Formats: sequence, structure tokens, C-alpha cells
Amino acid sequence: MSNNRPKVKIIKVGTTYIAPSEQASNILLQIKRDLGIGGGSTVTLIEADRRILVDTGFDYEWLDTPVNGQKNAENLMRSLKDLDMVPDDIDVVFITHWHKDHFGNLGIFNKAERLAPNGIVERFGLKDFRGIENQEEITSGVRMILTPGHTIDHASLTVNTVAGGITARVTVAGDAVISHGYFDSGRIWQYNADFYSVNKARESLLHLIDVSDVIIPGHGDPFMAYKPPWTKSKYNKTQSK
Repeated sequence: MSNNRPKVKIIKVGTTYIAPSEQASNILLQIKRDLGIGGGSTVTLIEADRRILVDTGFDYEWLDTPVNGQKNAENLMRSLKDLDMVPDDIDVVFITHWHKDHFGNLGIFNKAERLAPNGIVERFGLKDFRGIENQEEITSGVRMILTPGHTIDHASLTVNTVAGGITARVTVAGDAVISHGYFDSGRIWQYNADFYSVNKARESLLHLIDVSDVIIPGHGDPFMAYKPPWTKSKYNKTQSK
């Protein structure tokens, strides 16, 4: 590993069934689902002194059936196999927030230590998880930061790594950044029942811009961090429409 810094690898790129330019509707959701958009989260591997998986993904979370659970598990295991890995090779699973599209495949990682922000562990009574404090270093070069807004106790991981041959601060954002489209437009995803705060969500975005060179969003491709137009206007102080 270059300069003993952690390595970051995306195992699976997540998808979203409502783009920032679209208005949510039942027909829109049905069209996206029929076209095969599962809405599962991005799954990211951090290789340091331990192998850390950030979120587990889970497509079609509204299909609460054994068949869907098995398909999700098989798809993730296939992605791991592409890297010559099996679930037991993962030492730690970190969950950014307690939504099934991010934790639904947790059950295949029986040997991994389970980590989540303290607030999640306490709020949901997750006795098999170890709670992590804000700014706590999980391992050398990997730190948790609280990024509330999408949920009250959401968190992201920052990683000091090497990417493209240069040192870089890569943030595995979870749903603090849904996708590049949401980031660039300043739109805030408010469709989850436990959504916390537009203002807190935007504060978290601004903080991530300051501490990141590259952002891996919860549902989309990674991108270089920058200040989008909304950060320079009054829009960043108002609620999204």
C-alpha cells in the first residue's frame, strides 16, 4: 500500500430512482422500478490494517421477501468475488445510517465487527454494534464525522489515501450526499420518513466540501469536490423546493 495509506475501492455503485430534476410520483417510481433501478446504496471498501466495508447496499428494499434478500446477497458476493474476496475477508462493516438500502446485506458478514455512529447504536438498540464518536479514528487514516440532515445521526467517513498518484482526502459520504446531481443542484432529498433537517443537511454538505478532495456519494459515481453555484448564493440558507 502506497505510503501505508488506506486504499479505497468502490465495490458497487448505488442508484437512485428520483433525480434532483424530477418530481416524485407513483408513476415515476413504478417506471424506474420496472426499468431495473433498485435504489440500493453504494458499497465501498477501505483497505487499511483492516478491511472496512462502508454500507452493504440493498436493492428493491420495498420487496420484503426471501427471494429478494437472497438475490441481494448473491449480487454483493459476486462483486466481492470479482476482487477475489468473500464476505469473511471483511473485518469491519461501518453503517452510515439505519436505512435498509444501506444495511440490508449486513447478515452475510458474520465475522465482521459492526460499527455505526453512537446515536444509531443507542436509538435502535444495536447490541451487536460498537458505537463510534464524532471525529473518532476507526483506524489510521480513517475518521468518522457526523453529517446530520438526511437523518439525525447520519455519519460519513473521511479517508487519507492516494488516488490518481497523489494524496487525496476521499469522503465516503453515505446519504449526506445522495448523488452528484443533488450535490450540484443544492436539492436536498427529503423523501425518507425520518428526514431530519434541510438546514443541517446543507451544513453537512458545506462541511464535506471543506474536508474532501473526492466525494463518494450514497447513490452514484464519485466526483471531485468543489463549491457548486448554490454555495455562493442565498439559496444555501433556504429550504429546497
